[in-house]
Amino acid sequence: MISTETGIVKRIIWFRKGIQCLEVKFEGKKEKALNYPYLTGTALPGQEVILNTTAVELGLGSGGYHFVIANCTSKKLSLSPGGHIMKLRYTPLQCKVKTYEESLAEKGLHPPNNFYRELKGTPVVIGELHSMIAPFILTLKKLKPDVKIAYVMTDSASLPLYLSNTVFHLKNDSLIEGSVTCGHAFGGDLETVNIYTALIAAKNKLKADVILLTPGPGVVGTSTRYGYSGIEQGEHIDRVRKMQGVPVVIPRISFSDLRRRHFGLSHHTLTALGEIASQSAHLPLPPLDKAKLLIIYEQLKTSGLLEKHKITIVNRPRNMTLNWKNDRHLQTMGRGIKQDPAFFFTVICAACFTEKIIN
Repeated sequence: MISTETGIVKRIIWFRKGIQCLEVKFEGKKEKALNYPYLTGTALPGQEVILNTTAVELGLGSGGYHFVIANCTSKKLSLSPGGHIMKLRYTPLQCKVKTYEESLAEKGLHPPNNFYRELKGTPVVIGELHSMIAPFILTLKKLKPDVKIAYVMTDSASLPLYLSNTVFHLKNDSLIEGSVTCGHAFGGDLETVNIYTALIAAKNKLKADVILLTPGPGVVGTSTRYGYSGIEQGEHIDRVRKMQGVPVVIPRISFSDLRRRHFGLSHHTLTALGEIASQSAHLPLPPLDKAKLLIIYEQLKTSGLLEKHKITIVNRPRNMTLNWKNDRHLQTMGRGIKQDPAFFFTVICAACFTEKIIN
């Protein structure tokens, strides 16, 4: 079940393509709500809206936002032209998109006979958390300014790409060539039905030298061995290998997380790479101090990753500080670079490694 409220839009706090942040009043109080015009139409002050208040009531990590389910003032919305593939299928908010696959079919094209060679040695960098995107891309672009990076967002976390402040600013600053949303995720520059065609679109349409493959914001964890969004990393390795790409995994490393299962190498990385992946991937590690590297070594050894994957300790990068006008997006689990240096250093080193293997 969900919890709902009816409120009145008082003002628009901010907006950009695909998303509005509203101040909405109900039960005598003013609260924040996010509206996706693509689903519910543009909201204006004075209009009555129906809100999904579930996440805020449960105290979940939605940032204190409600979500607009419907705008009572917008009695009718019209379809945009083109496309017939539905995302959020068989839900009240199912929406139509024009997919990359449909565009190929209209041109009389079909999946190539050499599908299993489509990535042609392209590095596909696989991350578990959305917070890995900015430090990875900033570092790689600093090392190789002309590199073309495409971002593929899976549907294991947030579904609307519009929610991502990080991707919006990266695109606005011309740091990525474009984005692809696959499965039920939507809002990317290109829409695809699944991850395989998303990778093809990133390579063939966006002309990517490097593809970054991660979920959107808001991943799920349950404190159980297999019940978390990032387990898809293992599956991604096998997909990339099948398509003759080069899988590079950004390990999740922290010595600041107080949860034991995420100390050193997170159990998420160990489980996905040790138990889910069938094929091998590159696993670049940062040159941490000896005590921390010993902890990571024992974790790798116990999990069988030393023999299964190609592990490299990256040479310490020089002058690789992260400077971006949007530094507020350089956070993970509420911690910044100073609070969780190992996490960000690991991502930086993954970018340094990737720069060395670009064709």
